[in-house]
Amino acid sequence: MNNRVINLIPVLTFVILAGLFAFNSIVSIDTVHAEASNAQASLELDPVIDISAPSTVTLNCTPGSTDATSQLCTSNATISVTTNNIAGYTLQMNTTSGSSNSLTNSAASPAATIPTLSQAYTSANFPVNSWGYTGGTDKSSEAGGYDCSTNYCPILAYESTASNYAPNHTIKQTDAPANNSTTTLTFAGRVNTTKPSGTYTTSITFTAVTNEPPYNGIVNGMNMQDIDSTTCTATSTDITYTVVDSRDSKEYTVARLQDGNCWMTQNLALGSSTAMNLTQANSNVGPSGFTLPASVTEGNWSMSPDNPEFFDYAGNYPSQQASNKYGNYYNWPAATAGSGTSATTSGDAQYSICPKNWRLPSAGTTATTNNEFYTMLNNYITTGTWYDLYWSGVTTSEFTSTPVSLVFSDSYTGYVSEDHIGDWWSSTAASSGNAYYLEAIAANGYIGPRDDRFYKEHGYSIRCLVSGV
Repeated sequence: MNNRVINLIPVLTFVILAGLFAFNSIVSIDTVHAEASNAQASLELDPVIDISAPSTVTLNCTPGSTDATSQLCTSNATISVTTNNIAGYTLQMNTTSGSSNSLTNSAASPAATIPTLSQAYTSANFPVNSWGYTGGTDKSSEAGGYDCSTNYCPILAYESTASNYAPNHTIKQTDAPANNSTTTLTFAGRVNTTKPSGTYTTSITFTAVTNEPPYNGIVNGMNMQDIDSTTCTATSTDITYTVVDSRDSKEYTVARLQDGNCWMTQNLALGSSTAMNLTQANSNVGPSGFTLPASVTEGNWSMSPDNPEFFDYAGNYPSQQASNKYGNYYNWPAATAGSGTSATTSGDAQYSICPKNWRLPSAGTTATTNNEFYTMLNNYITTGTWYDLYWSGVTTSEFTSTPVSLVFSDSYTGYVSEDHIGDWWSSTAASSGNAYYLEAIAANGYIGPRDDRFYKEHGYSIRCLVSGV
């Protein structure tokens, strides 16, 4: 009886998923702009990964004359992975794209094949005229998964879409950086003399992928609409990030402040000379959406607490940066996306023109009770005197040097200055005609986090926040 050889030739392809890893580490230094001429410097080290494995695995199998006399033949293959990724890596295995998960003897006439296992088997129950592997992971608790750590399992086929992968495409998962982390797989076959002699082959791909880092806080460049309470809570305090409003691609600086919430540290500049339709997919609006009207000038004020309007006092901005710094001015009905009207005489309007997951600050039930302006500012204002409704004697430098860095915008004349008056809407109604807002007057060091002296139709700035507490 002639001995027969089954060769398993895994063509080891290093599959690089775009953006997940590279073969050379890239070190860059980004300067993240903070307020008051401060800068947050960071060294960003990209995750890298490297994989190595034997180019050929050979199973030397002697066929049995009967199923009972057919013996299991085995051969080991060790795969080594190195990565600096803090969340570790996932190692996957499947047949190479275009290759069958059956071993094929193309020299035989007709061509002969040895299929892979149909499910997981113990070595004692390994079916004749089949092949598979062991040494992977235990996925028996997942739908369609097997325990491949002790049993022999099928070699799974290539899938063009990762979501179609069965659990046992994964043969190892780690959760930390690794230096020459090894996985040893045992490939096995069992044949009888009904199969013609010769070499049976197929190709296998091992794929090492860096896992997503566990950090889920704010990062530079992310969409504001992707920042929610979980993201905010995971973000370090008093670090400024630059993010993008997906509605018009404008950039804003934001930070998680010492009250635990994440605030815009620039005024909202949403809106244009044409109407803008806002939906729940991108904005904090009701189910029917909200149409932010085109901008108007001061002379076109309707003087109505129920007519949403926004005002572009700054004129033609010389740059997007200036536009985002000073922002636009909105009357209260516009700021609250139409949910705040003259019928809203107390409490908070339900919606706003803030991005999805963001909202207007609440002025609370008193100047200091549940007042989010007060709670935030009280962490930073260290000098001056607090009266029943406001601080007095806070200098401009002390106030503007805080991370919130509110920019003073004169709502009366359209003149924009960093040393004059700033007004910012809250979501809280004061009466049928008025709503509460934060006012800061630099000339006398006045900061009132619950003013209501003016009307809902006046145009003020907006700073949105995401709850992080």
